[in-house]
Amino acid sequence: MGDEQKRSPTPGLQALIDMLSAQAARVRELDKAADNSLHEHGDIQQYTHALHSKAELLSELSDLARPYLTDLPAEQQERIAQQLDAFSRNAQQALEVDSIFFMRQLLYPEDYQEGQENDLERFISSLGF
Repeated sequence: MGDEQKRSPTPGLQALIDMLSAQAARVRELDKAADNSLHEHGDIQQYTHALHSKAELLSELSDLARPYLTDLPAEQQERIAQQLDAFSRNAQQALEVDSIFFMRQLLYPEDYQEGQENDLERFISSLGF
C-alpha cells in the first residue's frame, strides 16, 4: 500500500530532478575517469584534471539549479537551495585549497562503500518522494 500512496513529482520538480540526475551522472563519469587515469595509467595529471572538473561542476550546481526552483513551493525551494548551496560551497572550498583529496571525497561520506549512492544521488532520490 505504501507505493500506491507515492505522489509523482510536479513537472517543475521533475525537471530539477532530471537536471540534477544528469549532473550526478557526470560526477560519476569524472570519478571513474579519475580512477582509471590513476590506477590504469598512472597519469596523475589526468587524475587531477578529472577531479578539478568534478569540483568545478559541483561548485556551479547551486547556480545551475536556481532557475528550476522558481516554480516550486517556497519551503521546498528553501530546503533544496540550502542543500545545493552546501554541495557548491564544499566544492568551492576544495578548489580554493586545491586539495585533490578533498575533491575526490566530495559527495562521499566516510562510511561510503562502492555501489552505494553518493550524497548528491541520495539527495536526488529524496526529491522523488
